[in-house]
Amino acid sequence: MEKYAGPINLAEAKIAENLPRLIDKALELAEGVTVQEIDRKGEAQIYTRPPDREAIKYLIDRLAGKPTERVEVDDLSSMSDDELIAALSRIGRGSGEAAPDSAELAPDDELS
Repeated sequence: MEKYAGPINLAEAKIAENLPRLIDKALELAEGVTVQEIDRKGEAQIYTRPPDREAIKYLIDRLAGKPTERVEVDDLSSMSDDELIAALSRIGRGSGEAAPDSAELAPDDELS
């Protein structure tokens, strides 16, 4: 990912700079918005969109943290060390917690 480090840093800076405005927009969507569009005849059409479920979910997850998700694993004993570490990494990203690095796992460590 080092290849994209520069563009990612620029994008993160732009998002951070606009974060208060973006959160305000997410709050508006979460509450529902009135929209005015011009139809093909050039006439204004005004309607109300209901609260946006994804905006609500984002705001709640942002404040309270993303709920844990159940992950099913068939058989850990058949996984190689690399497969096990990759699975733990995916689980860690999903829960917001850092997963152990391969250097942190000793060969005799038990995983629970």
